[in-house]
Amino acid sequence: MKRIIVLSCLVLVGVSANCQNKKSKKQAPKTDTVAVAPIVTETPQATAQVAPVAAPITEAQKAKLKEINKAFKAEKSRIESDTTLNADQKAAQIKMASKEKSKKIKENFTPEQIQAMKDAQKAKKESNGGGE
Repeated sequence: MKRIIVLSCLVLVGVSANCQNKKSKKQAPKTDTVAVAPIVTETPQATAQVAPVAAPITEAQKAKLKEINKAFKAEKSRIESDTTLNADQKAAQIKMASKEKSKKIKENFTPEQIQAMKDAQKAKKESNGGGE
């Protein structure tokens, strides 16, 4: 009987330690790091490889983006609260609204600005624990 109790305690401790180990792997430690741009020599080959700098987003564009997001959220909320639609119809309408939102964003921003916004959003998700 003592062997069973000791064995079960060992198993319990091992499982507990394993769970804690998995949790610590998922959460990357937050560190303050500074990105450093690579040193580029002024040769025609080196300047051809440098990626173009994304144009900054203006205040008017920020306001337009907020307006687009607000309109999408209102439309999504309206669709989700519509009791006459089934789940598939709601999903299809939300997908159409999302495509319309993407279309409006593409009309108001350059591809470089869109990519910069996506990169910033991805970095924000990663810094917040992987979107959990």
